[in-house]
Amino acid sequence: MKTLDLKESIGLLLKTSAKTWEKAAEMELSERFGLAGSKWKIIVALSLKEGITQKHIADMVFVEAPTLVPIIDRMEKEGYLTRQADPKDRRNNLIFMTQKSKKIVDPMIDCILEIRNMGLNKISKKDMEIAKKVLTQIVGNTEEFIRQKGENTDPDIWTDLQNKSQKTLVKL
Repeated sequence: MKTLDLKESIGLLLKTSAKTWEKAAEMELSERFGLAGSKWKIIVALSLKEGITQKHIADMVFVEAPTLVPIIDRMEKEGYLTRQADPKDRRNNLIFMTQKSKKIVDPMIDCILEIRNMGLNKISKKDMEIAKKVLTQIVGNTEEFIRQKGENTDPDIWTDLQNKSQKTLVKL
């Protein structure tokens, strides 16, 4: 029987690095702002584009839409966001930030950038450019494989951010 050599697994390394970075951010954001779990991710997603559906938010924060419903329920009760019926499709709700969530966006982003800088400590600009290039190629290769199998790849939900200033996009 074959076994995977996990020391050579780029996939495991990518997943582990992403999860540890996410855990560090969650620990810090929970401590500073009381935002446990996916709450901080939802606020960040809405800071990029408000008035989007729960499904769109779920895609942006990489969770299944049904998982998001109770989190959004709690955040609405806590005063972080509001739901409004979609005038184009009454079956959908559009999600908006409240003043409570808007006023913590900048401090949250500062916190996220601190975690990012900690994670990128001692990594040269040149190595970061190489890493970005390699990861972009991995995404392209695997998306092509998915398309060849007859499946659609997820749309790039991060590029449809028409209404935000360049300053905000750079901060994230």
